[in-house]
Amino acid sequence: MTPEPVFDGTHLRAVLVNADARRLMVTLDYRMSGRAGFAPFTPSRNFARNGFAQLSIKSARNDWFVNPDTLALERVLAGLAGRYQAVHAIGYSMGGYGAFRFAPALGITRIVAVSPQVSIDPALVPWDRRFRAEARGFDAALGGLTPLDSVTGAILVDPFNRLDLWNALSLQALYPAVGLARAAFGGHPATAVLSDAGIGWTPQRQAQTGAPSAAALTEAHRRARRVSTSYWRALARATARTRPGVAAHALGQLAACHARHADRQA
Repeated sequence: MTPEPVFDGTHLRAVLVNADARRLMVTLDYRMSGRAGFAPFTPSRNFARNGFAQLSIKSARNDWFVNPDTLALERVLAGLAGRYQAVHAIGYSMGGYGAFRFAPALGITRIVAVSPQVSIDPALVPWDRRFRAEARGFDAALGGLTPLDSVTGAILVDPFNRLDLWNALSLQALYPAVGLARAAFGGHPATAVLSDAGIGWTPQRQAQTGAPSAAALTEAHRRARRVSTSYWRALARATARTRPGVAAHALGQLAACHARHADRQA
């Protein structure tokens, strides 16, 4: 699959693969510690096998795709959207925000976002100080999200990460047809438990459905908990002082997970 350049700016790039497919999957960069320029693009063979073109939107910096190239990219994306019967998107953290940000230009109607932000603008999210360094010079008007009833899908979030939860709830206020999947102790992004169980690809699979389901993501997380060392470790830590019985049960389950893993390695 040879990537076809769609936009090649100083700050943003977009490439398209499997362009003749009927449906489009939009993928977007996540925040990467120490990012220095554009990261390499590896197209998804799974998307192609399932009949999707893939549009990858990449940023040279952790700037939440808000920079001097944003408007020019949007104009290009608006001309691309009409080629496809349906436009889906998946994004993690910064990429989740980007999916909502570019939804109007691309006509995105189905989004799966994992631990996304509603903004990094200090005036809009004064309670979330995690990205203050990246927020210096952030253009709040250019980075503002457009409320849309037409966008469906799901946000996967760890409800015990209160900042991620508040961002998710703020996004739901703008996109009321997007459901919330609570993945307890899933971390940031909220896929740690799914990954422990070997099903970290679940959000990508849901993003390809005609109706991405928060309930399906929640159920997958629930099933994954049984074999997740990170889940039981986090539960034991969270309940050690207030609910020692729960903590003891969690430690027992953690030991059982380690034993099962050791048996598989033997």
